[in-house]
Amino acid sequence: MNFFSSLLDVSEVVLDLLLLVFLLRGPIRKHLMFAVYVVTALAADLVDNVAYYRLGWRSAAYYKLFWTDRTLLDLLLFVVVIVFTYEALGDSKLRPKAAKALGVILAVALILPFAWLHGHHGKQYGFFTNRWFMDVSQSWNFGAGIMNLVLWTALLSNRRRDPELVTLSIGLGVITSGAAIAWGARQWLAAGDRWLVDAFMSVTHLIGVSVWCWVFRPKTQRPGNAVPPNALTTPS
Repeated sequence: MNFFSSLLDVSEVVLDLLLLVFLLRGPIRKHLMFAVYVVTALAADLVDNVAYYRLGWRSAAYYKLFWTDRTLLDLLLFVVVIVFTYEALGDSKLRPKAAKALGVILAVALILPFAWLHGHHGKQYGFFTNRWFMDVSQSWNFGAGIMNLVLWTALLSNRRRDPELVTLSIGLGVITSGAAIAWGARQWLAAGDRWLVDAFMSVTHLIGVSVWCWVFRPKTQRPGNAVPPNALTTPS
């Protein structure tokens, strides 16, 4: 792990921790599923970094742990997009039907890794191998990216759309698009040439989390009855 990669990893942990602190200050109840993702992401980053230095990146145990963490996070992110899409519908009459459709989409996403991805390259390869994990991550990120477009459609069709949800979806789009592109490019590169796409995925993830931190940052509010210091008083 070179200095740049270490810097990205540390930055990711710091931003995840900062985001969690912001969530705990209030909006955690409103975005409970999102908070579950953030907590899991922070825990996964810490565990992966410890395992990297204790086991070494060539260790089979480290690879299994790393890929398990990554795919779990990708699945949780997919679920977060589903939940946000449902929330974006607000009081729309289509909400009950949309809930059923979103449930079907989630079920397909869960079944897909154990059906089509087992050998869609023309070669059979086992479950829970590096190649299988990579394909699962790519498919879930690609699916989350498509669902994020559906989320945008729901937000735009709702006149009472939540500005906070709009900005959260921007962060989601950056993260899922960056991951889908990186996982796809990784399959065409030799092991020694993958550092660039890995860095690209890390940077896009940091950008997305930074957007989320900006959304939940503490807001300073001026008291309702306070008079601005530069206000002019009207003589009686």
